[in-house]
Amino acid sequence: MAFPIPVRAYIARWQKKGLIDDETAEALLSDLKSQGSGFGLGNTLAVLGAVLLGVAIVTLIAANWEAMPRLLRVALIFVVIWAGYLGGAWRQSLGDKAFSQALYIIAAIAFGAGIALIGQMYHLSGDAASAALVWTAGVMVAAALLRSGALAAASMAIAIFYLFSFLNDGFSPDGRQYLWIAPLLAVIGAGLAWYTRSRAAAHLAALFLIAYFLVAYFDIDRPVVLWLAAFVGLALFLADGLRPDLSGRIGSFGPTLAAYGLAAGLLALSVIQFEDIMRETGGRVTFGIVILGLSIGALALSGRGNPSVRWIAYVAFSLEVLYLAFVTIGTLIGTSGFFLTAGILVLLLAAFVARMERRLHEKNPKAGASA
Repeated sequence: MAFPIPVRAYIARWQKKGLIDDETAEALLSDLKSQGSGFGLGNTLAVLGAVLLGVAIVTLIAANWEAMPRLLRVALIFVVIWAGYLGGAWRQSLGDKAFSQALYIIAAIAFGAGIALIGQMYHLSGDAASAALVWTAGVMVAAALLRSGALAAASMAIAIFYLFSFLNDGFSPDGRQYLWIAPLLAVIGAGLAWYTRSRAAAHLAALFLIAYFLVAYFDIDRPVVLWLAAFVGLALFLADGLRPDLSGRIGSFGPTLAAYGLAAGLLALSVIQFEDIMRETGGRVTFGIVILGLSIGALALSGRGNPSVRWIAYVAFSLEVLYLAFVTIGTLIGTSGFFLTAGILVLLLAAFVARMERRLHEKNPKAGASA
């Protein structure tokens, strides 16, 4: 599990103020280090380099595809895949947490490229969605066997590609297998995120679910999909806000899941509001009041202890206030008045956010004392 630098800065500040002694500070820092290596700049560069190297290898093979015998083509793909997985496992056994993951990523890219190139070479029937699904499944199996957080995150990124591949192929009644496959992939991805302790995989699994609801809505074109997304998302948020003891059993994933649940709920309501505007049924203000109320309620319930919830609520509240002001006032004034109104509203929103931040931070010491 990665910890941001501000956590260490807080420990240093507490130590400087005498709130904790040197021994306690060292123990806290040691515990942070034991939770994981953190995904710092070196790890990020290693993974980015692996992605570029993997793409370069695939491009080189594809560029000389016709000049190679078929057996050599297949052999090259398998060599890259196994070199990546075995080399990564070897580096991981030596305690290397950066280049081992980079080698895994190269193998995962080569696996996907192998599916596409071999399918093209032997003229195998199929589509992009089927190939992406096989790719996702293969990388998920590798992530579980190697217990790799990078592969777990990569599998969810490929799963998102699988989901959006249906947009390219066009929706059809026969092409809706994603409706039951996508939730299964999300559950497996969440399990891999927990098993590998990968926060990136957890974030991507949550984004995958949000994308799933949006794709399903645009495919089926029924408001019940959005209402279901809003209900599930807000239920996850309320579960953490009202029963933090239960969500705490899954560690820091609980507050993160609550934040994504709130984001999904607010996004679903925003899409419903947009559809209401397009159909001119007159419910834009009602939905606006609901979104504003949910944003304020989220701040009151979980804003103090969950910074992600706090900023999602700020963004939703600000955008909704600006939207309601522009559709009700912006059509009645000129260009200069429009910018004047926008400037005043943004300043008022800034004052609101600053005041809320100050109040929430003032309550933190009391919460800590009563805990």
